[in-house]
Amino acid sequence: MTQINSTLAELSERAGDNFRKIAEVKAQGREANLRRAIAAYQKALEFFKADTHRLRRAGLQNSFGVASCRLAEVREKEAKLKLAIPAFEEALRVHTFEDFPQAYAMTQNNLGNAYRNLAEVRDQETNLKLAIAAYREALRVYTLEAFPQDHAMTQNNLGNARRDLADVRDQEVNLELAITAYQEALRVRTFGAFPQAYAMTRNNLGNAYRNLAEVRDKETNLELAIAAYQEALLVYTSDGFPVQYARTQNNLGNAYADMAEVPDKEANLKLGIAAFQEALRVYTLEAFPQDYARTQNNLGTAYRNLAEVREKEANLKLGIAAFEEALRVRTFEDFPQDYAMTQNNLGNAYGDMAEVRDKEANLKLAIAAFEEALRVRTFEAFPVQYATTQNNLGNAYTNLPEVRDKEANLKLAIVAFEEALRVHAFEAFPVQYASTQNNLGTAYSSMAEVHEREANLNLAIGAFREALRVFTFEALPQYCAATQFNLVRVYLDLGGARLAGGATEEAKDLFRAARNSCIEALRVCTKVSYPEGYDTLTKRLSALDALLAKIQPPGADR
Repeated sequence: MTQINSTLAELSERAGDNFRKIAEVKAQGREANLRRAIAAYQKALEFFKADTHRLRRAGLQNSFGVASCRLAEVREKEAKLKLAIPAFEEALRVHTFEDFPQAYAMTQNNLGNAYRNLAEVRDQETNLKLAIAAYREALRVYTLEAFPQDHAMTQNNLGNARRDLADVRDQEVNLELAITAYQEALRVRTFGAFPQAYAMTRNNLGNAYRNLAEVRDKETNLELAIAAYQEALLVYTSDGFPVQYARTQNNLGNAYADMAEVPDKEANLKLGIAAFQEALRVYTLEAFPQDYARTQNNLGTAYRNLAEVREKEANLKLGIAAFEEALRVRTFEDFPQDYAMTQNNLGNAYGDMAEVRDKEANLKLAIAAFEEALRVRTFEAFPVQYATTQNNLGNAYTNLPEVRDKEANLKLAIVAFEEALRVHAFEAFPVQYASTQNNLGTAYSSMAEVHEREANLNLAIGAFREALRVFTFEALPQYCAATQFNLVRVYLDLGGARLAGGATEEAKDLFRAARNSCIEALRVCTKVSYPEGYDTLTKRLSALDALLAKIQPPGADR
């Protein structure tokens, strides 16, 4: 009977291996074959116990873990990964570094993959650190000299984990470590020897450089990212590897869109749009709906940015059409976070369109889109995205009073900005804090035109001053100048009100403050760099000098 059970267990193990191999090469029926593989491994594990077949059981646990990880890519991600991780850990009790170094390294690499995938679902930082630790253990065996291909594979995986961890903490450090890992992998994964692996790692390297460009040396790192994607496309052709070709074209499009913020905005945005359109040759709505939607969302953003340079209305229409295409897939029910992202982007596009035509109608469409985004982006669930959308909503309500219901809409704008500031705190998000405070100051200064003039002007001054805690001349000169420009106007308005009310000394202090703000803004707005701003500021400075000369005695300090 024992012999029969042993034979059945061996047959179950072989069946599990076969079903798993079929699932890896055949997309059709993949889920069913992986479930069959898992069931077969479980059947074999019922016979091969730890006390009698410890080595055989360790191999089975590793196979069971791999099959569970593969199934996690299809459905029930967290549940299947939580089955895989204990299986790998049990295998490692037998596959030790000392006794079975190759099996140890293979299992550690698999364990790292499981933890990295689990990090996409929960406890991101913790699970990524566990993944990194597992990959580093694998590399104790998988050295460049002894196991070059396995060394390269694990270095590529380590790079991916480091890049993901950079989203959570120590962004620059982790991205530099990711780049080092990818470059180490490329010592083996050359174009001539392993073209597919070369292309995969080049694409990953491009992603790391693009992310590093957000932290420092933007133009240089984006140039490196673009070069890496173009290297990957030497292998990933549309005919040979259409899916990988489309993925890399989408990444290339994002890099060009980012590069447009540095030099040659129009040229780079056009290159980005061309790359997204190449990706959409493969990513059709029918074949790859999620990828189609992601690329349409990126395309919409590129058109919206191009609208800042040329053919504003035409490009905004193309941007809006792309966002609406994305929303055919990104529904509230099926993909709520993606739905919210695209609705936020759509709201921004409608807000821009309101500057060109049909102001009231487009602002209402913008507000409706932002409110849709906020169905998902709640303060509790997604505080950072909540704050971004509330800030955008506030801007839309600030612009709507130019059309109708000024006081009511400005009150709604102020509420939205204050909601954003619940998240955009000075310590945690200084730049966003300053931007929102500047927007809030604009709303208060507009409210002063219809309600409690002096009180709202004082609130506006307070908000602009808060913005200047971050928008300094040294750190962010252009934003500093824009905020100082806003302060000039508000100081003049409040100074005029105090002068009319007989508070001459207060008025003089406010006019002096306006004069100081003019001088600060002129440090940035030179005759060469910003001629229009320079002309406006110099005229206001002359007017302030004349006004102060009238209301203060000769020789008094300015």
